[in-house]
Amino acid sequence: MITEEVIEKPGEERKRGVCDFDLSDKEGEFSFLRTWELAGFQNLKDGKLDHLICLARVADFALNGEDWDNLYKVTLTFTEIPSKFESCQSDFTFEAISFGKKFTGCYIENEGNISFHVPDNGIELLPNPARNTLPIVQFDYDFLEYLKEAKVYQIEKNKLYIYGKAGDYRMTFVALED
Repeated sequence: MITEEVIEKPGEERKRGVCDFDLSDKEGEFSFLRTWELAGFQNLKDGKLDHLICLARVADFALNGEDWDNLYKVTLTFTEIPSKFESCQSDFTFEAISFGKKFTGCYIENEGNISFHVPDNGIELLPNPARNTLPIVQFDYDFLEYLKEAKVYQIEKNKLYIYGKAGDYRMTFVALED
């Protein structure tokens, strides 16, 4: 039997893989009002991220030119800008950008409680060639459902956790640099 020896090039930095995600703690102040990147739907029992976001990331990566320097980010941004939607007059605006859709709506946040409202005219299709692949269609659907069913959130260091959808998962976000 012949064994193959793999020699890494000295000084070559390994890039983040399409499905890799750094969930390590970062020090600093992380305000609720910022942009957060979705790491995925995290299992409450074992802490692992589900595979759907990985499948969606692979589809997006493969159909958008395999650009290692610009891996796509699914984001959630909270503002203190009053919502423009009639059904949200007294609430603030949020924007969530997924792989195939952009969701704009309003949220109500109070002492760890949170709720989102996405009106029908707050959903916009994005010009992504991977938008109609099964993993992205399913991911976009789940992402919106998790937002609609959100009830509570917590911030721990640089991570935002949103709970509410029945089951064993929470949405796990990491703070993006300002």
